[in-house]
Amino acid sequence: MQPMVNLALRAARNAGQDLVRRLDRYDAVQSTDQEKAKFIADCTIGLEKSIIFELKKSLPDHGFEGRETGTQKHDTAQPLWQVCVIDDISNFRVGIPAFAIIINCLNGKRTEHSVILNPMNGDEFSASRGRGALLNNRRIRCGNLASLTDSITAFTQPMGLSENAGQQRTKIMSLMEGGYDVRCIGSGALSLAYVAADRFQAALLSDMDAISLNAGSLVASESGCLLADINGQPQISAPANVAVANPRLLKALLKL
Repeated sequence: MQPMVNLALRAARNAGQDLVRRLDRYDAVQSTDQEKAKFIADCTIGLEKSIIFELKKSLPDHGFEGRETGTQKHDTAQPLWQVCVIDDISNFRVGIPAFAIIINCLNGKRTEHSVILNPMNGDEFSASRGRGALLNNRRIRCGNLASLTDSITAFTQPMGLSENAGQQRTKIMSLMEGGYDVRCIGSGALSLAYVAADRFQAALLSDMDAISLNAGSLVASESGCLLADINGQPQISAPANVAVANPRLLKALLKL
């Protein structure tokens, strides 16, 4: 495992343990909406800062960008670290244990290392460019099914009224009306990681931001998956509607 990935995993584990302890002490039933909003803000902002502080101790010259705290001033010639503490706030808010801590290391515009950690069940997905993808320190590869009929396809709900969102809804509805097996777990990053680990065989994911897309696409591609935007183009830029599957399934997914 790469040293950068080890640093990221250590920081993500520490934040995950802290997040689980906070959840154990938190009483959502007795809390007002204002108290819930403050609790979520304290978790996202406070733990984001903790991860950045921990990474910065070992990498003082690197740059850092938090989903909630923004980008700190840095030397653009140095690698940039992206951090998100809770990738799916909606799941976290209601106690659904499907959200992720994400840490990426970018060199220029290329994601070189990524970590996706679900603190609720201990799943640790990681990848380094050109070195494959891991789940809990074991190599993972995407599946090789050739038919959507035999597959489980993940999706996230498209938002807005744009043409791309409409196309994504049409594809998802085609799967549902055709009787295909579909699942929505909320977190785009976890959904991509699950395709990488062959828990899902394909996914149609909507409105993915840069941090989730960078993490999930590296893990997925390093496991052998192919990714494309809703129109089949391999170049994807956030916010993005993404199709991902093993090489034998992607064409069928895009043709829906």
